[in-house]
Amino acid sequence: MISAGKLKNHIKIVTIKDIKRFFRDTTGIIAGCAIAGFGLALFLIPYKASPGGAGGIAQVFFYIYDFKPGVVMLIINIPLFIIGMLIFGKTFGIKTLIGMFFLSIFTDFFSSKTFTELNVLQDFIYRINEQTVSFTDIYLLGVIAGSLLLGAGVGIVVKFNGSTGGSDIPALLIRKYFGLSMGTSFLLIDSVIITIVGIIFKDPNLILWGFLALYVTTKATDYVIEGMSYTKGVFIISEKMDKIKEYILVELNRGCTILQGKGGFTGEEKNVLYIAIHQRELPKLKEKVKELDKRAFMVVNDAYETNGEGFKEWDD
Repeated sequence: MISAGKLKNHIKIVTIKDIKRFFRDTTGIIAGCAIAGFGLALFLIPYKASPGGAGGIAQVFFYIYDFKPGVVMLIINIPLFIIGMLIFGKTFGIKTLIGMFFLSIFTDFFSSKTFTELNVLQDFIYRINEQTVSFTDIYLLGVIAGSLLLGAGVGIVVKFNGSTGGSDIPALLIRKYFGLSMGTSFLLIDSVIITIVGIIFKDPNLILWGFLALYVTTKATDYVIEGMSYTKGVFIISEKMDKIKEYILVELNRGCTILQGKGGFTGEEKNVLYIAIHQRELPKLKEKVKELDKRAFMVVNDAYETNGEGFKEWDD
């Protein structure tokens, strides 16, 4: 029999903050799915530009068998979701299910006559082929616009702790059983799908368009998740550490951290100063370090997100 104390440890108390966070995340996931579905339905699928994943497979069934792409994506994703739950457990929770479902819903909605035949859209719609329409009749614009929208949408979903399924589960399986990194696994899966799409439609150009779509989608996703780097993380090793630290504390009005280090070659104990600063402050710091110690060693890294005093406040 489980004691009351042990039972309490197994029960997670749901707070108002948890409920608010769940609804915030769910709203963000749905919004991201709407953007991604719009990009798929009205830009990428009409031009058969597959960035890989379930969407790439879905468009094959759409053009050959006239199956709705959203329905096909859901049929592909549900077994993958179950496999993911069995192997990886809680990694694939309710938010993944929400993302998979709404991406499918929005993809089919935006490609349906209910949406494309709205009177207000008729001056902006181009018929690409018997099955699809798009907001542009220029191939390159369609591929780039669709990839940006898909990438931005997926990025928003991920930023709100969700997933749209697709290549996620196969990539995790490859990493688990073959030891490849997630990035390599994604590239392998999507490359195979893009190539298969080109072979099935007997058009090698589609392979090139697919890789362009994959590249733009990936960059757009990264940009939404990470944002632009306005903050720099700086490491400094110098014999004039005290003066550099004083300048940072007094003139820049920034905090800093002194780390304990050791020279790899000399074995000599060294202090390493670390500071996070805004990009506009970096030239001032570099100039001062140069002025105080031309032999100083300085490394500057991009910091895509910085939370805490003097920077972005922590989210609730």
